[in-house]
Order: sequence, then C-alpha cells, then structure tokens
Amino acid sequence: MVESIHNIDLSNAKHDKKSLPHKDEAFRIYSKIDILYILREIMQKNTLITLYFDRSNRFILTSILALNEDRNEMLIDIGVEPDFNEAALASKNLTFITSQNRIKIEFACNQLKTKQFDNRSAFAVELPTSLIRMQRRNFFRITTPTTKPLKCIIPIPTQDTPTKAEITLLDISCGGIGVIDHHPVINFDPGISYHNCQIELPSIGRITTTIQVKNTYEITLKGGQACKRAGCQFIDLPASMEVMIQRYITKQEQTRVNT
Repeated sequence: MVESIHNIDLSNAKHDKKSLPHKDEAFRIYSKIDILYILREIMQKNTLITLYFDRSNRFILTSILALNEDRNEMLIDIGVEPDFNEAALASKNLTFITSQNRIKIEFACNQLKTKQFDNRSAFAVELPTSLIRMQRRNFFRITTPTTKPLKCIIPIPTQDTPTKAEITLLDISCGGIGVIDHHPVINFDPGISYHNCQIELPSIGRITTTIQVKNTYEITLKGGQACKRAGCQFIDLPASMEVMIQRYITKQEQTRVNT
C-alpha cells in the first residue's frame, strides 16, 4: 500500500492537476504499443504516481502493480486513507501524473474498481487510450554501433530524377543526430534543412522527420581519418517517434551493460 500525503504545497498540486494546455497536445501519444512500453517501464521502476480525482486537489499516491493487455487493464495500488480510496472509486475524472526517465507523463482514465492482487486489495482501471509525454529540453545522446551503424536516408530535391543520399550516423538522441559529413551531394552548412529523412531503428521501426543542420566541426575517427561531423536537430519530431528513439537508446544501453 502506498502512503497518501496531505501536508503539501497546494500551489504545485494545483498546477499539476490542471488540464494541460493545448500546445502540449503535440506530445500526446496514441499508439498502444508505445503506451504499454512507457507504462511497463514505470511499473518496472516502481515509480510513484499521483492520482488526482474529482478535478480537485485531493489525490492518492499509487504505483502500477500489473498490466494486462488482453483485458485492457491496469492494476494499481490503493492509497492509505480509506476515505480517499472511496472518493477515488466514486470519481469518473481521474488524472494520473508521474514520470519516465525524468520526463513528465500525464494521462486520464475513467472509473476505478476494486480487485484482488496477490491476496490484497488493489484498484483496476482500463488502460489509457492516450498519454502525454512531455519532451525534455536536454537529451541523452548515445553513440551508434560501429559494426552496423545507423543510416539516415535523405531525399535530394533535383529538377531531374529525385535521388536519395545515405549518411552514416555517429550518434543519436531524442533531439537530433550527429553524422559524418563526407557525402558529395549533401550540403551540411548550418541552417540548411532536409525533409522526409528516414532512419531505420533495428527491431523498433522507422523514423521519418525533418532535420536541420546546427553545426559542423572537424573530428578524427578511430582509424586516424580526418572528417567533418555535422550536428543536426530534429524539427517537429512526433512524440511517438521520440518514444521509438528512447526505446532504441534503452535497448543499446542494456546491450552494452550485458556485454
């Protein structure tokens, strides 16, 4: 059972419980696969969730106990205060606020019901149909594998037959990519943008986005070869694709830890 907290700064609570402004809809995720991935990671890390009910400042602290995709159901812990638990059960306006890798997660559900889990009482609720994952300002960047590096396919607009250029990625984050600038056709001068660029993330999916060149500088590769590195920023990357990149980064980190 997770404890409830009553003596808090309500100025922060009021801010958190309010509906997110319209501009944050850009970060809403509808993919069930991505929603389950995020919720599963929150569950595995036993991250606390603040559950607000009745569009008020009242809340309980909870955590995810189990996810059942077949039943479209999520089991969560009950709060410590019986009165608050009863009020939450009676509410049809539930707002869940938590975090994943320091990124704010918010989603809404409808009706709670009681259920037994591991011989104790729990709450059951339908899985959310969408959630908002707030984009963070600073992104963790990971170096791509050298044996099978990621490639970025960039369409080249021409007056004749459209062509595509394949660029090797040096690193990737949810904010952008670092690439080797040695393609004879691509111009990596800062400020230039390329649209409909595609990056295939193995076992995860394909990213399609606009990239904008932010900077270039000289680097020396492991073999001693000198070349230019270009740093490119993703422009208006959909939140669902950001989740895919985060999944790729997590997978690569797990692989490196296990080897």
